[in-house]
Amino acid sequence: IRQLAKEDVKVRGIPLTMEFYDLVVFLTNSFLRPTYSELYDIKHEDIAVTNGGNTKSLTINIRRGKTGDRISATMEAAVNIYEQICQRYPNHESIDYIFYPETRNRRTAIRHAQRLLNYTLNEADLMTDPYTNQKHTMYSFRHTAICMRLVISKGKVNIYTLAKNAGTSVEMIENN
Repeated sequence: IRQLAKEDVKVRGIPLTMEFYDLVVFLTNSFLRPTYSELYDIKHEDIAVTNGGNTKSLTINIRRGKTGDRISATMEAAVNIYEQICQRYPNHESIDYIFYPETRNRRTAIRHAQRLLNYTLNEADLMTDPYTNQKHTMYSFRHTAICMRLVISKGKVNIYTLAKNAGTSVEMIENN
C-alpha cells in the first residue's frame, strides 16, 4: 500500500493514499468491524488515548456496533495511526469522522476503501489466502487483530475479555 501511495495510483478516480494504509493498520490493531456502524462511524469524540503503564492504547466508544454499544480498547499500534490521522487533519473537530472525513456519505467511503483494497490485493497477488483458498476482505484485518492479540499475549489474554472487547463471542474466536 505504501508503494502504491508513492506512485500516486488512482482506482476509478480514487487516490490510493497513506490514509488507506492507516485504515488497514488501524483495522489490524483495533478489533473493529469494517462496517458502516463501526469503523466508518467513528468520530474524534469517540476516541481517547489511554496510558496503561508501559503501553498506550485507544479507547473507542462504539455507538451502534453489530452487537450494540461497547467500549473497545485497541492494541498500541493504533495509537500511532490515530496520531498520524490527527496530523493529517490538524483542524479536525470532535464531530469529524476519523477515516475519509471529507466523504460525508459513509457508504461511499466504504465502497472507495473496498475498491482500494481489491486493487491492492490484486497488485500484490493476494486476493486469496494460499492456505485456505478463501478470498481476503476488509474483515480479514479484524480476524488478524484478534489472532495477533492472542499471539502477542502468548495465550495469556482472557478470551472472554477479548470477545467482549471485539464485540463477538468466545465461540467465534475459537472457530476462526
